[in-house]
Amino acid sequence: MKLLLFDIDGTLIKPIQSSRIHIEYVLGELCGRSISTQGVSFSGRTDPQIFEETLHLAGFTPEETEYLIPIALKRYTAHATYVSDEVEPSDGVVELLEYLKPNKSVQLALLTGNVRVTAYRKLAAARLDDLFPFGAFGCDHADRNKLPAIAASRALKHCGRTFVKDDIVIIGDSVHDITCGQGIGALSVAVATGYTSYQDLKSAEPGVLLRDLTNIDDFCHQAGIKSDAC
Repeated sequence: MKLLLFDIDGTLIKPIQSSRIHIEYVLGELCGRSISTQGVSFSGRTDPQIFEETLHLAGFTPEETEYLIPIALKRYTAHATYVSDEVEPSDGVVELLEYLKPNKSVQLALLTGNVRVTAYRKLAAARLDDLFPFGAFGCDHADRNKLPAIAASRALKHCGRTFVKDDIVIIGDSVHDITCGQGIGALSVAVATGYTSYQDLKSAEPGVLLRDLTNIDDFCHQAGIKSDAC
């Protein structure tokens, strides 16, 4: 069995801008002045990392930032909502997930920098939330490199089996998605559907590199999913 860990923004859904608006609003309300996310890369980053860099660029000290992040994340979770008009599945995603859903040789799950609540809100807006029973999230650890092991631990509880090395497949659109599974030997499948170019993804040497997720047979073959089950 393969544990398929999907990133959300730029992978399962097309990139959306409202997350920046939500973060700027929450930080502005909390700090009492305008806070901009301009110059802060969201691609492959966890929400705590995004808040930390935004506050740093806004001139806050490390001590102030450490104090503000938990409060900001709590307010962000309460504030940020998403509607179907602004959240669109990436090309091929709906068809691929419907194809994989009944497949007994795979387990679908998430690996995302979003905190859990907002992750499922985005997926709900795209009508994809019921396909992912668990995952690892930005609220579990600020360091994305720690998330694959957390996801594997939850998979053990959910499936009753251990996933190791290339039994774990991480599908994402950023260099961070490629590198985060290296410590546990996971297979990385990079897709050029987000903000990172195909060439930049290629330079990071993923296990598999795809333009998008529209070719189901190619995805299954490249990810090592048994053809008789896919």
